[in-house]
Amino acid sequence: MIYSVVDELGSISIHAHRPVPWWSFTKTVLATIAMRLCDNGKLNLDSKLPEKPFTYRQLLQHTSGLNDYSFLSEYHQAVAENKPSWSVDTLMNKVKVDDLRFEPGCGWCYSNVGYLLLRLEVERIYDMTLSDIITAFLVKELSLTSVSLVEDLAAFNALQVGPKDYDPNWCYHGLLAGNLEDAALFLHYLMNGNLVSQNALIEMQKLYKLNVDVGERPWTSPAVGLGLMCNQDANLDTAGHTGMGPGSVIAVHHFKLQKPKTVAVFKQCQDQGVVENKAVILARAGS
Repeated sequence: MIYSVVDELGSISIHAHRPVPWWSFTKTVLATIAMRLCDNGKLNLDSKLPEKPFTYRQLLQHTSGLNDYSFLSEYHQAVAENKPSWSVDTLMNKVKVDDLRFEPGCGWCYSNVGYLLLRLEVERIYDMTLSDIITAFLVKELSLTSVSLVEDLAAFNALQVGPKDYDPNWCYHGLLAGNLEDAALFLHYLMNGNLVSQNALIEMQKLYKLNVDVGERPWTSPAVGLGLMCNQDANLDTAGHTGMGPGSVIAVHHFKLQKPKTVAVFKQCQDQGVVENKAVILARAGS
């Protein structure tokens, strides 16, 4: 297990230089990019996507009604057998993208497909590839120089963190990789209002309360914002995201303590609770 901790001033107190896959923490980055488009007047949260019945807000908060490939046994079998990823069109046909699980805004279902659609919209509006957007925003603007979009077998194998020859394009919304310091710094910058407007940050933290069994995970009052998985009670007030893929887990969370901390933890395992509980311990240490 490796980890990095950033304090309220943005100083890194625990370093972890090794690049690792960010898995679904990539969603937080995508959501931030989308909110910057809102700030620039190029995207309206409550407008519907072209020819779709759901809004950008609903995509971001998993209330669109979209299905997900995580429910497909053939998806998991193909990943386990290290097969090449399907085309986007094939994926959309397999998940029956137009057959919603519920009316938009009338339920909640975690959907990676929703963030794939968000990625496609971001690329369309910017008229840039996600890789180029990441380079311009995270690498050049924020100087988070370890971050890149993992787009092929060689790039994933170079991380040496999971099964060899996993096709990262199975992670359809995009798979970012970078060191834990850069992950923690990105979330620190976001939660301190350095990346989006104050209004956008408020919108990102308007929460949909979840009634789910979290098992051994530390969340006592889980909720979801826009690209943020949160916990909101007097003893544990957090915002961030956990991600899991073949062979590893990452948890990147901002803890709203008297002295706030942002923590990123990574372990080669398949237990989100172990990684998240370590993040809580690190956040509370010395607070």
